[in-house]
Amino acid sequence: MDRGVQMKPGDLIHMPGETVPEGGVPSIGIVIDVEPRHLHDKRVGILWAGWHQVEWEPKDWLEVVGEAQTLEA
Repeated sequence: MDRGVQMKPGDLIHMPGETVPEGGVPSIGIVIDVEPRHLHDKRVGILWAGWHQVEWEPKDWLEVVGEAQTLEA
């Protein structure tokens, strides 16, 4: 997907520049928070699979691989 996509909570992301050890798998995470923590913040809160806390990652390092869908009744 295009890095120009606006990230929103629930989106699945990965880090294209991640170094993955041989035999390993790339990390996948879910966007938890997109609200800036201060005026010039360009990070988003990500909960990585297998991790126990939200990490604040630079938006420019991430790429959306699956968008959250809104279900209507």
